Amino acid sequence: MTPDEILLEGAPNFRDFGGYTTDDGRRVRRRRLYRSELLLDLKERDLATLAGLDIGLVCDLRSPGERHRLSNEWPADRPYELLALDLGGSLSAVQPDKWSRKLADPTFDAVRAQDALADNYRRMPASYAGDLRALFDRLTRADAKAVLVHCAAGKDRTGFVSAMLLTALGVPRDTIMQDYLATQGRYSFERLISTRLRLVLHVEKLPEHANDALRVLASVRREFLEAAYETLSKDYGGAERYLEDICELTPARRGALHAALLES
Repeated sequence: MTPDEILLEGAPNFRDFGGYTTDDGRRVRRRRLYRSELLLDLKERDLATLAGLDIGLVCDLRSPGERHRLSNEWPADRPYELLALDLGGSLSAVQPDKWSRKLADPTFDAVRAQDALADNYRRMPASYAGDLRALFDRLTRADAKAVLVHCAAGKDRTGFVSAMLLTALGVPRDTIMQDYLATQGRYSFERLISTRLRLVLHVEKLPEHANDALRVLASVRREFLEAAYETLSKDYGGAERYLEDICELTPARRGALHAALLES
């Protein structure tokens, strides 16, 4: 299994985000941490692959409304614990079910879309603090199995939470950014249009003025995740302080997380 390998044909942004080397020379275990888009249109071989991964926890970062409209396809004989997180309406630019109203506004262009998405990333540290605490609790249990972290596209909400998980494990920030940007080659604007537009926006064709804005909303850009890091630095004293002081990842809990997810 390699970082670039497409594991699920029907969900190409599903991937193992282990294997990275930490600052102290250890390595994040493979087959323990997965990140993804929503699992739709899976092939039979996809379901067979998924069944073999032994995922025991699914961390769903979507809103209740998104979960109500669309649910994951999953192997029938592989039960899992669902950690469903609810951010309310605080991150509307990263929730595709909220895009209809924005895209109907003729003044919502590419510039406004970029500003809206960057603003959502700045809000993520405050929005996800409690949820990260819950996720760390489950990952450090003695019986913890592999975890899948996902949202709708697997890029924004999943990107931030995955970044914080890798930070907690001691992976360098440059490597984390590379993992975040890897979605660029897996989830294209064209695929968003062909597989999600009618399901999420309930339209057959976008108004011309909305096309450029949607390209931004569907993109993965370094400056988006950097906006979250800027908030971490300005409001919390950095990502490490945020994890320890706000997410309650004490040295003891971090040690347990490392024991569970790092190879010596």
